[in-house]
Amino acid sequence: MNMAKPKLKITSVSRSSKAQCLVRTSDFEALITKQERRLRNFIIKHFRDENSAEDIFQQTLIEAYCCWDSFRGDAKRETWLFGIALNIIRNLSRRAPQFKFNFTSDEALEMEEAKDSDPMIHCMKAEFSTKLASAIEKLPPDLKDTLILVIQNGSSYQEAADTLGIPIGTVRSRISRSRAQLKIIYDLYMD
Repeated sequence: MNMAKPKLKITSVSRSSKAQCLVRTSDFEALITKQERRLRNFIIKHFRDENSAEDIFQQTLIEAYCCWDSFRGDAKRETWLFGIALNIIRNLSRRAPQFKFNFTSDEALEMEEAKDSDPMIHCMKAEFSTKLASAIEKLPPDLKDTLILVIQNGSSYQEAADTLGIPIGTVRSRISRSRAQLKIIYDLYMD
């Protein structure tokens, strides 16, 4: 996907002094200039709709600029920026059905060949998928978020650690605990 790079020019109305606004704008533009390519790639990687990637990128910039002064400094600015993008992606994914479900036309379904002609196997796979999805939803939020970032979205442990603002060892621990809990579900199902 080839996105045109817009020239970043920040203009805002603020009650801050003009000098404060210039410093904030300068710092913000420096961060975006440095992280623009990584941020765009991050959004494209974590969002299934490439057509909406530019909208999410712009929304991330607006949110980051508006919240610039409320940055607490618990993490690096880059991590904070990527966290904003991830939250926007999560919110969009939760709200919009076209991002939750993959819609297929009736014609495409009719043309698709069945991989397993045995209906019993198909039903068992569908039941297991449902139980697995339910088990993932029941995981504690910290485990579920980490698992989805690493397993479903294909992020590296380091990328997940940066995104979530936690040490890489914590990511490894959460993935291990998630897998252990899901293995219990799998073992019960296979008995």
